[in-house]
Amino acid sequence: MQSDALILPDAAKIRAHILTALSRYWSEDAALVEALPIQQQPVVTNISGPLRLVPIDLPSWAKECSVNGQILVPTETVMPQKEHVDAWQHTDWWLAAFLLLEGWHERVWEHQNGPIHSYSFRLIGWDERAWQHAWVNRIGLFLRAWVIERGSDSVEGHLGPLPKPKIQMTHDVDAVEKTLSIRLKQGAFNLFNAVRALRKGQLAKASSRIKQAYRFMLGREDWWLFEPLLDAERQSNICATFHFYADPRPNTLKRWLFDPGYDISALKQRTLLQNLKVAGHEIGLHPGFDTWQDATKISEARQLVEGAAGVAVTHVRQHWLRFSWRDTWKAQSNAGLTQDTTLMFNDRPGYRTSSALTWQPWNPTDNDTHRLNTIPTVLMDSHCYDYQPMTAQQRQQAIKHWIGECQAVHGQVAILWHPHTLGQDYGWSDGFNDTLASLKENRP
Repeated sequence: MQSDALILPDAAKIRAHILTALSRYWSEDAALVEALPIQQQPVVTNISGPLRLVPIDLPSWAKECSVNGQILVPTETVMPQKEHVDAWQHTDWWLAAFLLLEGWHERVWEHQNGPIHSYSFRLIGWDERAWQHAWVNRIGLFLRAWVIERGSDSVEGHLGPLPKPKIQMTHDVDAVEKTLSIRLKQGAFNLFNAVRALRKGQLAKASSRIKQAYRFMLGREDWWLFEPLLDAERQSNICATFHFYADPRPNTLKRWLFDPGYDISALKQRTLLQNLKVAGHEIGLHPGFDTWQDATKISEARQLVEGAAGVAVTHVRQHWLRFSWRDTWKAQSNAGLTQDTTLMFNDRPGYRTSSALTWQPWNPTDNDTHRLNTIPTVLMDSHCYDYQPMTAQQRQQAIKHWIGECQAVHGQVAILWHPHTLGQDYGWSDGFNDTLASLKENRP
C-alpha cells in the first residue's frame, strides 16, 4: 500500500488534455470550445473513496446529448449548493470529463489497494451507472452543442462534421486446440458454477454446467475454427485484429496452466498469420499472464510474433486482461507498442471509463500523456455466457445496447470474440452472429 497522494494535473493541463481527447467533436476549431464559459473549480487533490455520480439536467437545446435529459458527472465536479439550480452552468465539464476518462477514482483505488486486474467486483461501493453509457463522449457532444447555441448559424461548420463511429472487432487467440490445461481449467470452472447453481436450487442450470464440464474434460472437438470465423467476417465486410501469444521463456507450471499452449513459430500458425495478412486483418500481441508490467518480456514476445508474421506488431491486449493503471501502458510503450485494447472489465460488459474514445491516456508520473493510444473494449463473448448468463433475447438486447451507445455518440470501441468459442464445446456462435448482425444493422 502506498501512502503518498495521487496528484491531479493543474486546471490548464486538464482542459488541454480533454480538448485533445475529444477533438473528434471539434476537428476544425478547438478554440471555439475552449472559449466556453465553463467554471473551472480549484483542482481537488485528495479525491478518495468510490466513484459517485450526480445527474445534471441539460437545457432543451442539448437534449440529444443526454440520456433521459441528463448527463451524469462525478460529484466533485459540481460546485457546492448548485446541484439543482441550472447545475449545467455550475459544473466543471473539463474536470468531469478528465476524472471519468482517466478512471481517476480507479487509479486512486489502485494506488491504495493494488491493481484490480479488470474485475469490477473489486471496486467496492462504485456507482455502476458510470459503466452504462459513454458519458465522456456525451460531454463532448454537449460542449459542441453549447458552442452552436452561443454562435451564429455558420458556427457548426467551423467545428467540422461529426465523425463516423468506429467499432473494431478483435480476437484473442487463446487456443488453437484443446490442451490438457484448458480441459482442467474449463472443467473446474463449470463444476464450480454447477455447485453454485445447486446451492441456489437451480437444478436445470446445474445439470447443464455438469454436462459442459464433462464435454470440456473428455470431448475431442477440433478447435481450429478460423475458416468459418473468417468467412463470416468476410461476408460482413469486417477486417479484425487478431492478438497472438508468444513467450521465449521455458515453460513453468503456472504458465502451462494460465497461458496459451501453442507455438507461434509452428508451420500451422505461420500459415494462418500469412492468410490473415492477405485477407487484410491486423496482427497484434497477446502477452503472457505474468508480463503485464514487464517491458522486456512484452518486447521479447512482440519480436517473436513479428518474426512469425513478417510484419511490425503495434497492437496489444494483455492476457486475462491483467492491467495496472500505473505500470501496464508504460511497459507496453517501452516495448514498442502503440495501440492497446486491454481497457475493459473481465466480469461484465460496459464502458469502464465512461468513454468510447481512442486517446492517449494520462501518465501522472511524467505529468503528460503516455506515448500510446488506447481504445476501450466494451463487450466480449464470456460477458454474455459465463459471467452473466442470458437468454437469446437478453443477449441480443445487450449487444444492441453496447453497440448502439457507441453509434449514438459517434464513438470508438473494440469488441472481443475468442475464435475457439465458436465450437460446440462452448456453443457461443449464436452470440458471435448476433454481434455481426448488430454491427451491420448499426453501420452508418
